[in-house]
Amino acid sequence: MATKRIYQLVKEFERDDKEIIAFLTSQGIKVTNKLSAVSDETYNMLKAKFMAPPPPPEPEPAPEPPPAVKEDAPAESSEASTTQPTQPAPVGKKKKKKNKAPQPGQAPQPQAQPQDKTQPQAEPGEDIKIISDEKIANMARRTQSILFEGIKAGNEFIRHYSTHSGGSVTGKRPIPILTPNLDTWEVLFNHKFEYPDSSPARYWNAVAKLMTRAFKINNAFGMSHREELAKMREATKPVGMKYEAREIFTDEENELFEAQQKLLFKTFGHGAGLVNDNLYALKLKAERMKVSYERMDFLEYVTNPNDEMRSNDRVPFNELAEAVTYALRGIARRYYFFYDNEERINKIIKDFFVWIDGYAKLKEQGAPVEKLEKYLELEKKFISLVEFMSFDNLLLYKKKNKPSPFDTLSDLLAAYRDNMDDPDAERDFKYKARGVTNVTFKPKEFVFIYNFAGLEPGVDYRTPEMIAAAEAAKAAKEAAEAEQKENPADKTDEA
Repeated sequence: MATKRIYQLVKEFERDDKEIIAFLTSQGIKVTNKLSAVSDETYNMLKAKFMAPPPPPEPEPAPEPPPAVKEDAPAESSEASTTQPTQPAPVGKKKKKKNKAPQPGQAPQPQAQPQDKTQPQAEPGEDIKIISDEKIANMARRTQSILFEGIKAGNEFIRHYSTHSGGSVTGKRPIPILTPNLDTWEVLFNHKFEYPDSSPARYWNAVAKLMTRAFKINNAFGMSHREELAKMREATKPVGMKYEAREIFTDEENELFEAQQKLLFKTFGHGAGLVNDNLYALKLKAERMKVSYERMDFLEYVTNPNDEMRSNDRVPFNELAEAVTYALRGIARRYYFFYDNEERINKIIKDFFVWIDGYAKLKEQGAPVEKLEKYLELEKKFISLVEFMSFDNLLLYKKKNKPSPFDTLSDLLAAYRDNMDDPDAERDFKYKARGVTNVTFKPKEFVFIYNFAGLEPGVDYRTPEMIAAAEAAKAAKEAAEAEQKENPADKTDEA
């Protein structure tokens, strides 16, 4: 529709321009005078506000009919009516009965109303509830009131929303700050999009704007943390470099170690460069599509359903915005996680290559296949432990003078690896790992450690000597308690 201005709306709604401007200002819409133009959405809101039907007047109570005056009829007429036989109807055309006017003092007779075929007819024994026009009008007014309250609440939220604690309530908002809690609303806030999913042209225009905003957020974070990110990049450089295949390994083993190296880099590297590369590639795609629309073949666009510019095989824009936001906030999450566990992560990267070198050494020594398979199984457990630790901080909780469960399990796994030839190595590993489950009270962590160590329910992993010593200590304690019950006076005398 054409753009509407305030002075036109004054004539259309028959309202004063000051009243319209005051209402728009209360809704957070900036207008200056009666020459200001309003959008289609604002026009519809004004139309719903000022052209709403007025509430219907309450019906007045109907006057009570006057009491009917009873007249005593003559006795003869009453007797005649009871004794006179009925006459048969004359043969011929039937005359239409005329409604006679009621006589003075006589109550009017009710007239038969024509049946409304549009109303649902009730079957015998069934009651149909008909909603009156007054009730429908009341429901419409309540619905409209709820709509206006929702619009007002939304406008208040937009007006008072601040992207960070230092942002002003009014005026232009600054670029959002990249934090682990960044949300999609902050990325899209104060950014104008014209219904991006309504057409391909609007979609790619919105994608280009979204990529530009994401670039600014990511680059602002990189500039403010350049030294820390450089240090983080240097620490993860060994796993970020290209994997060098070893001739002594099979193709499957090289593929396994390469995938593990990439996983460690994605887990502990900040990933700002990778996210920027993906943003840039999508921005180029969006810009190319925008230019294509400027010289498009309209006949191909109209007649070919598989034309690239009219294809509907695109991810919805809100889903794309959420994915971009999640990728951005992942950079901040890994950044803060690294600096909270810098020493631990450096050790993990170093141990990863120790595991690979140890496997290569076993193959050079001609170790049996069973030992190689066991070593590789433990190496996979190490990777699974690291991956679980990266998203579950409960394994990193700190207790006074006690190592974290992750560090304990990592050391137990390394001791098992270095003593695989010992027949008690596996039992000792499971026994000590079983003790770690006693300090974790969350079901998720308990189940992970239980499966990680390969524990079985109802199995005692102590050595025979430990079991015998525990039983002897238990028996001695029971004997002492029994003796104390039999001779309580001896203890009293000693005191």
